[in-house]
Amino acid sequence: MKSQLLCTFTTISDLPSCITNIHKTYSVESISNMRCYQYVDESAVVCIYNTTNTQYRMQDTITINRKKDTETLYSINALNALIKEQNNGVLDRSYRVNWAHYENKLLLTDRDGSFRCVSIKQLQ
Repeated sequence: MKSQLLCTFTTISDLPSCITNIHKTYSVESISNMRCYQYVDESAVVCIYNTTNTQYRMQDTITINRKKDTETLYSINALNALIKEQNNGVLDRSYRVNWAHYENKLLLTDRDGSFRCVSIKQLQ
C-alpha cells in the first residue's frame, strides 16, 4: 500500500486530543513516523505523519511534502507560490529552490494563495 504524508494543524493545548483523534481516524497500525512541530513564537502545532489509510481525511489536515536534508515541510501550492515569488511571477517547474534558506521551515499558502514561511521546532 502506498503511504501518504499528512499534516494536521492544532494548538499546543489541543495536541493530546489531536493525536488521539489521528489514531482513531487512521488506526494506530496505519500511522508511522509521527512528529509534532511547534511554530516558533506561537502556540500553533502541526502533526506530521505517514499513513497508508487514505480513505478518510481529518479536519484541518492537508497533504504535505518533506525535504529531508533541510527538514523543510511544504505543500505543493506553497512550492508553486514560492517559485512564482522568486521567479518574477513565473511558475517554472525547472526552477531550483535553494532549500538551505528554508531549513526547519513550514511553507504554506494562505487562503488567498499568498506564500507564507513559518519557522518550526520539533517537540520532544
